Amino acid sequence: MRSIQELIDKQFGKKEPVTIVNKLHDGLDIEVPKVRKGKKRKTLNPGKASNELMQFFMGFLLFGGGLYWVFNSFEVTSTWGRGYWGIGSLRMPMGTMLIPLLVGIGLTFFLEKKWIGGFVCALGVLVILISLITSISFHAIHGTLFTYILMFAMVAAGAGLLIKVLFKPNDKSGS
Repeated sequence: MRSIQELIDKQFGKKEPVTIVNKLHDGLDIEVPKVRKGKKRKTLNPGKASNELMQFFMGFLLFGGGLYWVFNSFEVTSTWGRGYWGIGSLRMPMGTMLIPLLVGIGLTFFLEKKWIGGFVCALGVLVILISLITSISFHAIHGTLFTYILMFAMVAAGAGLLIKVLFKPNDKSGS
């Protein structure tokens, strides 16, 4: 005759935390299986994958829609080419930006070591790019405070949902 533990292992599997409890009933010694308390078994949630997919798409739509709305609510203007450019309190005529580029082009043809002229040319191009970027200014198009709060809330909510779904730790264990 097989023991009660073998029957339990056959019925529930060996991983099931089961203990044997001896009970006396009318003078008979009966072994009753009792599930141990402690670790709870994880139940499979079949709707979880579709829920994460829905959260991803909702986050994507909120984030993308919010960014689109924010980008269309600002006007970009530039003061480049209006005579003077400056960094901080330093104001210089626009033509002074071209001096390093022109000197670099001249040095490239004049010197035997072409890398010196190339370096000065690259420095001149960098000065022009910095002056272009620093001359850009952003101005908000007329809107209410509620509109701007709603725009940035959409971006924040969408980013939160995307981060939640994309950076969630994977649970590969089956127990």
